[in-house]
Amino acid sequence: MQQYFINQKINSDDSNIYIDDRELHNHLIKVLRMKIGDNCILVDLLQNTYIATLKSYDKILNFDILIDKNTINTEFKFKPIIACSLSKKDKIEWIAQKSTELGAKEIIFFSSKFSIMKWNSKNQEKKLNRLNEIVKNAAQQSHRKLIPKVRYVNSLEELIEDFSEVDHKLVAYEEVAKTGEPSNLEQQLKKMDKKQSIICLFGPEGGFDPDEIQMLLKNDYLKIGLGPRILRAETAPIYFLSALSYKFDLM
Repeated sequence: MQQYFINQKINSDDSNIYIDDRELHNHLIKVLRMKIGDNCILVDLLQNTYIATLKSYDKILNFDILIDKNTINTEFKFKPIIACSLSKKDKIEWIAQKSTELGAKEIIFFSSKFSIMKWNSKNQEKKLNRLNEIVKNAAQQSHRKLIPKVRYVNSLEELIEDFSEVDHKLVAYEEVAKTGEPSNLEQQLKKMDKKQSIICLFGPEGGFDPDEIQMLLKNDYLKIGLGPRILRAETAPIYFLSALSYKFDLM
């Protein structure tokens, strides 16, 4: 059953709702050709989940609704944040989509010394709109209860300042794997409280400059390895989120 986010609150005693959303109307009726009597899942602004039966769709969508009591909680109790240096367009979009599927609650892109791409002020809004649409679709497909935030910051310095209050601050650094050091990731995850936040930074194809690593270390970031293999820029955040899922979803 397909899931969709709506920009309104549904009261628990509501048995019928009207949704005035042209984009959703067009998608359900013209793209998916949803018919009266068909069901879908709606998630409201409070992240509550409802099974909805389409009753009518003349300009405004009209649904009969039922609380979905059997819904599974698909969200981490803590707040995982990933921050990736700019890569090629297709890689950025892939990271945003897959990170959403794997539970990231905030996705940050930033410019670093070896970033292949540069975003100027003219195209930032267009690029973020595209990424937010990808993230929304991925959140609906994977039955998330929220849509992750996607942000862009201009520099590593700005990122460090904006996220200074995060509880656990990590940076994935390939030199840790190259030297054969044991990963600090497992030890760090053992310290985590489920109500805390964690951020992990990932470099571009050329990696982080040593001076950037030193800056991060001075600001309480911990270097971690992601296993003994050197991962691509787009693979590393997926590895990290998968490790979180294994630790907190399956164990």
